[in-house]
Amino acid sequence: MPRPDPPRIAPAARRTVLAGFLGSTFEWFDFGLYGTTAALVFGRVFFPAQSSAIGSLLALTTTAVGFFARPIGGLVFGHFGDRVGRKKLLILTMLLMGIPTFLIGLLPGYATIGAAAPVILLFLRVLQGIGLGGEYAGAALATIESVPKERRGFFGSIPQLGNPVGGIFSSGLVLLCTWLSSDTQYEDWVWRVPFLLSGILLVYTLVVRTRLAESGDFIRLQKERGVAKAPLITLLRNHWAPLLLALGARSADAITGNVVGPVVTAYIVTYLHRSDSIGIVGTMIPSIICLPLMLCLGRLGDRFGVHRTFVWSVLSMAVTTFPLFALLRTGTLFWMVLGITVFRLCNSAQFAVQSTFLAELFPTEVRYTAVSFVYQVGSILGGLTPPVAYAMLVASDGSPWWLALTVVVSVLFSAACAAVIGLRFSPADLRTPDGPSTDGAALAERTTRA
Repeated sequence: MPRPDPPRIAPAARRTVLAGFLGSTFEWFDFGLYGTTAALVFGRVFFPAQSSAIGSLLALTTTAVGFFARPIGGLVFGHFGDRVGRKKLLILTMLLMGIPTFLIGLLPGYATIGAAAPVILLFLRVLQGIGLGGEYAGAALATIESVPKERRGFFGSIPQLGNPVGGIFSSGLVLLCTWLSSDTQYEDWVWRVPFLLSGILLVYTLVVRTRLAESGDFIRLQKERGVAKAPLITLLRNHWAPLLLALGARSADAITGNVVGPVVTAYIVTYLHRSDSIGIVGTMIPSIICLPLMLCLGRLGDRFGVHRTFVWSVLSMAVTTFPLFALLRTGTLFWMVLGITVFRLCNSAQFAVQSTFLAELFPTEVRYTAVSFVYQVGSILGGLTPPVAYAMLVASDGSPWWLALTVVVSVLFSAACAAVIGLRFSPADLRTPDGPSTDGAALAERTTRA
């Protein structure tokens, strides 16, 4: 018997999907651009009064501040996103992320305005972190809540693509700038070019977002039950069990994503005595390959269940952790890049359906708050992972096996949390008055016209 055709997507929903993808890409472009440029040049531009090593450390510290600011944005924008809707918050988070990025490109260095330069830089970085904290869940939920249930796995994976695409754009643009200029030119002014160009993407994304309709799920919530007066309190009081399990399920992504990035690169340079370009190549290749893979995983989520797809994708990271370090220790470029690529693809597989998996777990009245909370608390764990993981390498004199075992245990813990979610909880609030196939954006369009 042939399978029925998938439900059609209304034009309003397509605009929401595009806006979610563009916003997510822009946010991760900004966040990645800052981190890459800080490592290359911010120590000399904004902290020249310090030694070279201390200046670089202070520059990287401002990078870490952005991660710790993200939970603030998650809680603030989660609250208002559940109170007033998704659309208005998506425009505000975009401005809060984009304007500081553009201003960093105009910020005078220490040589011009003295100690005010690093202070302003730190303030702008905090604003970036707050903006990303509110944006990430909002872009995903606006998309998921605007398409039919049967296609939420696939369309929910599209905003997730913003992470690798934004990273590719930011890394590629920085590499292009360093290639086209001398070291002196890059330090003097060329590093500013990507930050200033971000203004173009900001304006275009804002134009797209101003045309959005409110998500169908939120409109139904307003009509049927009304919004929660205190979403965070409601979440902690009535949904604490799925919240804790969701934090556990998300932790593997926060840990493994940071281990396979800066920690593996540091391991390659310090203990394997190879170029850090291996880590960069091992990041760029899977970032490109993962784009079609993530879309395929989204389709698999629609066909076999988002929960099942998420659990198996998480388990794939446990299977590939020890092979990753075994291939790194060969010292052969091909096998080293292959190990990094396979592991990062496994991480991308679970990330593809992560937003839909989390959205299905919470009702609409607390969903923005819950998903933001889970994402951004996980970001703190991710920010703590590199120093702890590297300390394990130092303690074991460069042997990676205790670190690998710790990663496997953390991944299995996440998989267990996700499995318990499947046993105890069902999708919380995805049914609609017209049946499970109702297009949220189409409902929003009809409501707006009415």
